[in-house]
Amino acid sequence: MIEHYGNVQAILKELQLALKRLRETGETHTIYIEKTGLTMEEQVEVMETLGRGSITINFTETDQPVEWYETQFSGIWLGTFRNARDEAIVYTVEVGRYPSLCGAFDEDIETAEDELQTWIDAAGL
Repeated sequence: MIEHYGNVQAILKELQLALKRLRETGETHTIYIEKTGLTMEEQVEVMETLGRGSITINFTETDQPVEWYETQFSGIWLGTFRNARDEAIVYTVEVGRYPSLCGAFDEDIETAEDELQTWIDAAGL
């Protein structure tokens, strides 16, 4: 049982300020839960307080799959990164319109442009 909630409160305040920055400037923010200095009980308290919303994103085309879900607070996403043995290895809390790491990379967009052009050419459009 947690005796003092000061550390939990500090993380929640940090997230609240990050939401304000996101709204006002578009700046995103990421917290690596394991690097916060929170005890395991405090980490669980933060994650339980954030809860779970209705949007889930799964990235499975890798040896280290990731699942993000939007918490009950719009703009706050919880990410769980797993190793090849399906063990959770990193937890993140991201403040953003969507998790930044699940966005398309420039290289992937370039490949998509080329592939789309190939489809257009093949269809004679």
